[in-house]
This record gives sequence, structure tokens and C-alpha cells, in this order.
Amino acid sequence: MTNRTLIILGLLCAVTVGAWLALRSPSSSRGGARTTAPLFAVDEIPLERVDRVEVRPRDATETVFVRTASGWEQVEPFAHPADPASVREVIDVAAALTSSRAVDPASIDPAARTALGLDPPACVLRLAWPGGERSIELGRRTVAGRAWARVSGRAEAASVDASLHALAAEGDPRQWRLRRLHEPGGADIARIEVRYGAAPGQRLVLQRAAGKWSLLEPVASRADADAVRGYLEALARAEADAFAADRPDDLAAFGLSQPERGVVLGRAGAAPGDAPAGLVDVGIPVAEGAPERFARVGGRPVVVQLGPKALAAMFPPPAFFVDPRGSDAVPADVRGIRWTPAEGPGSAGAFALERSLDAWTADAGGARVAADGERVRRLLAQLCEARAPAVAFQRMPEALVLGEYALLAADGSTLARVRVAHEPGGQWALDGGEGVLRVFPAGFDVATDAAAYTGMR
Repeated sequence: MTNRTLIILGLLCAVTVGAWLALRSPSSSRGGARTTAPLFAVDEIPLERVDRVEVRPRDATETVFVRTASGWEQVEPFAHPADPASVREVIDVAAALTSSRAVDPASIDPAARTALGLDPPACVLRLAWPGGERSIELGRRTVAGRAWARVSGRAEAASVDASLHALAAEGDPRQWRLRRLHEPGGADIARIEVRYGAAPGQRLVLQRAAGKWSLLEPVASRADADAVRGYLEALARAEADAFAADRPDDLAAFGLSQPERGVVLGRAGAAPGDAPAGLVDVGIPVAEGAPERFARVGGRPVVVQLGPKALAAMFPPPAFFVDPRGSDAVPADVRGIRWTPAEGPGSAGAFALERSLDAWTADAGGARVAADGERVRRLLAQLCEARAPAVAFQRMPEALVLGEYALLAADGSTLARVRVAHEPGGQWALDGGEGVLRVFPAGFDVATDAAAYTGMR
């Protein structure tokens, strides 16, 4: 047999094998051709210019997101801030789809055409931008993480990665909304109302005036500015766990027919009747022992689910907001200190301390002597700077009151009054007569006799 004959026989075998493989190919039998290529050409979808995303599930309400000057917003079925990262993920996944197989539905039998799930599609995703748009029809999932899809206006259906199906067709577009309970920086907050329960006494109110926060309810007292600022920051970070229902017919099913708890934020300069800067109503537990609760944010017609983390951020203990210091006087502004024992101003234990430049003098019973400046500075630190580890909403036990320190300004006016109480061998307490105790441990040791500052007995 010649070499020429062997070559001819080899070519014939190769052709025969190729024909047999072509006949065995699924794409051949179904009228398609296998390809691996991007579903969209480069820059066919201009990612940075897309300003509208529409999701139209076959059996659900259409959801529309629009990019505005302030960011992404849901505009249908109602207005709601959108999560820009979630919307961008949908755009990126759609633009990056690749096709591993293309089929012309007109070229296959009816049963196979139905198996594509595109007539009608399970969901249609439309991306639009100034001067252009693309719509993707999402069909049935297949095996190995693939699914059928078709670009509107094209004849062929494509086998693509199922990631877009997971987001748009099988996912919940409601979860693309922003989950924050309050938008930071949206208003100058000057009033905070926290409802811990339905009873009138279970309400805490904070008000800011002249740059200073004060507690109005349940008692009138000084507020801790750092605590209030931290609370507003925590509230701005707090998020709902999920969106539970849109426009529910029965709020009672979510414990919201009469909300039990809530937070209201008021703007500076707001007039009575003005809409609040922030509003969250929290319902009663709907299941015994469940840590989660349902809530409504502002006037939005949607119910969200709140977990323990968000609830803890919204409802810290009321004592968290109280200034834990004995007074808010600045030690450098104090020019005089007057101690009045519980027995009264004329008691033998009364004394006064006065500062002249950096030197302190003591006046006890009419005798003026030099005072220990370091010991006086320690007293001022205890009354003005020490932060109590515990705060209690209660009146000072009168039987334990030792007396009162008055802190005086240079003109003789009173900067602060601090009452001192002590359990024998136990804790110390300071208050300003407003019904809030700042409780310190046994070693706090506030000196209440003149000899402690003069060294004279």
C-alpha cells in the first residue's frame, strides 16, 4: 500500500469521525451552535451612565430604581431610598454575562422551546441610560449553574451563568433598598424622643439649646453630649435585617397596630406640626421569646424586621444619656467653693475655699488660712470631671446626705450645686437635686471637712 493511499484513508476516517460527532452533538440536534462569548459587546452597556433599572417579574409587582443627584432611589411601586451597592451589582452582573450556547427558538421543536422558559419569561430586567437601553428576558434554570436568557430584539436564546437569575428572577428586589433606619447628615437634630414602652412614664426626651443637650423627661437633668453624639452615630449605622412586607393590609400581624416603642428625631428650628427628621415605630413582639421585632420607618408603606443589634442601638438604657459627672462646671472657672453641712448654713462644719491666682485659702469659722491647692484640685476633679460608673433615676436618700458644695464664679454667682451622700462604709452619691444620682464606689472619698484642705485639726 502506497503512502498516498494511507493519506487518503486517514482523511476519510477523520471526515467520518467528524460527521459522527456532529450528529451526536446536542446543539446540532436542537438547532443551535456552541459558543463562549460575552452576551454584550464591550461598552454596549455603559455602566457609569445607567440611570434606570426596571425589574418585571412574571407574577409580581414591577420595581423601578432611578439614579438621581442624591443617589439611587426606588420610585415604583413607591418612593424609597435604594442601596447603591445592590443596584450596581445587578448592573455589573448583567453587563458581564457570557453565553456558552445559543439556540434559535424557531428552529427547535415546541417541547424544547417551552423548556427554555422564555415564552413568557420568568422576569425581564431593563437597563436604561440617556439615549439607550437593553432588556434581558430571564428564562428557566438548567444544570451546572446555567440558565436561559434572551436579549430583547435578538432571535436566539443564550445559555448564561445563573447569577443574574439569582438576583432578579429568584431574589427579592425589595432587598435592594437601603436598610438604614435614619439618614445621617440629613438634618440638624435638636430634639430626640425615645419611647421605651406604651406608658406615659416610659418616654425619654432630649433637647439641644445653645449647643447644649439637656434631658427633659423623665426628669430635668444634664445630658452627656458625647453619649448623645454617639447615639445619633449609632442610629445612623443601624439597619433593618430585612424588608418584611409592602403595604400590608393588617399591621396587627406585625405587632404594629399600636406601636410599643419608637424614636423621633426633630430638626432645629422646627415648628409644631412639621414632619420629623427621623421616625421609627417599633411593634410589640409577635412571637413569645423572639428577639426580633417589626417596625415602620417614617411614612413609608413598608414593614421591616429589626434584629437585636438594631434594637440595642435604638434603645440604650435611659441612664446612658445622663451626664455622669457631679456637675458640668469647668474647674478653671471656679473661683470659690462653699460647703454647707446637712445641718444647715450655720453649722460648725461649714467652710469656704477661695482662689486668688493659683493659690487657695480656706475660711473656717472666721479664720482664713492657706489651703492645700493639690487637695482642692482633687475636690474639683471629683465634683466636675469624675464620671460615675452608675447612674440611677431616684431622689437622694435624705438620711445619707452629708451636705452640699456650691461652686462659685469670680463674680460670686453660683456655677453649680452638688449634694454629697455616703453610705457608712459604702458607696458615695452626688446629685444636683434633680432626681438623678451619680453613684461612685466606696473609695471615692469626698472630703467634707476643712481640716482635709488645711491640715489643721
